[in-house]
Amino acid sequence: MIYYFSGTGNSRFVAERLGSLLNDTLVEMTADAAVLCSHDDSLGIVFPVYAWGLPQIVTQFISKHKDALSNAHYLYTVMTCGDDMGYADNILSKALGRKLDATFSLQMPNTYVCLPGFDVDSKEVADAKVQSTLAKLPEVAESIRTEEKKTDVVRGAMPWMKTYVLRPLFNCFLVTDSYFRATQSCSLCKRCIRQCPLHNISMQNDRIVWNHENCTGCLRCYHQCPNRAIEFGSFTKNKGQKNDQYK
Repeated sequence: MIYYFSGTGNSRFVAERLGSLLNDTLVEMTADAAVLCSHDDSLGIVFPVYAWGLPQIVTQFISKHKDALSNAHYLYTVMTCGDDMGYADNILSKALGRKLDATFSLQMPNTYVCLPGFDVDSKEVADAKVQSTLAKLPEVAESIRTEEKKTDVVRGAMPWMKTYVLRPLFNCFLVTDSYFRATQSCSLCKRCIRQCPLHNISMQNDRIVWNHENCTGCLRCYHQCPNRAIEFGSFTKNKGQKNDQYK
């Protein structure tokens, strides 16, 4: 079984191909997803690294199903990231209450655009990351199939600082829907409402609004808007969308 969360599609891309290589079943991490796991099972957790740690939705899922997930005979994770992952696996192990048997990180196109200097990758860089990941996935699948104990990750420079100092600050000030707004370019297609994984967007008085209740910072609404009508304050001004990488 492979449980996955994907904000803008990178981790779903990896989970689907890994599931195909392993002939394994995929289950999306949602509020109503169940975890049925015996001690004989191999179980995978696939998700994107957010700020060198876990997305809120992944933390909530693990908290709800901690006992069942930790019961797996072989427990592994595959994390996608734009560049590096810091010590996100340590955060995951602590949340699970057990050591992971195997940890892998795979680079995928960058989608974080909410700080100065952060933008989507060029098409050439995005394509190179995808091709590198596709080439590596059979090796990852073989390690999982043989239940190899392995850590194959890119931690990056100053990983402890990123995970344990910068990440808490980032989560405190930037994992919020307070800065999101729909501009006059909004056509009220409601795609953002339908696609939000936490159902945190709604229509009020013929306007798209964020409910200030539950946001994991995945930016799915921003990247999937067909009219580029969603902004995150002034941070996303003149920034690209993920779809730009594939045009």
